[in-house]
Amino acid sequence: MRLCHAAPHLGVGTSSMSRVPASLRRRVRRRAGGLCEYCLSSPELTGHDFTIDHIVPEKRGGSNGTRNLCWCCFWCNVYKQARTEAKDWRSAHLVPLFHPRLDNWRDHFRWSRDSTKIVGRTAVGRATIKALRLNRSMLVKARRVWARFNLHPP
Repeated sequence: MRLCHAAPHLGVGTSSMSRVPASLRRRVRRRAGGLCEYCLSSPELTGHDFTIDHIVPEKRGGSNGTRNLCWCCFWCNVYKQARTEAKDWRSAHLVPLFHPRLDNWRDHFRWSRDSTKIVGRTAVGRATIKALRLNRSMLVKARRVWARFNLHPP
């Protein structure tokens, strides 16, 4: 399972992070409060390395500027890949994925009553949940345990 243990500075699923200075990575992490800006998980609870995500991928013209970077868990990064849009299952329209710099998380998402699932409030929220698998079964199970110990939701 070498992929999971790749050096965090390489940004698994993104372009090589060697072009993003360590000081900028620290600034992006601090701005995110240490949480994945998509699923709101923390590295301390997941046990996974987190990385920098280019919200608009470099190969699509995205920059290494702070407005295009977000802190992201390994799995959200893997599922997002170079995507910037996905289909909303309810409307069947292609919509932009949640953009952590332009969108407010609470405008597009809310927690389920038991705090184990993320529920989409909008087409953007629903499409992002499905595309990034924000309610993948292992994460839902983990959230159940975290909630029991008042570690979740953040």
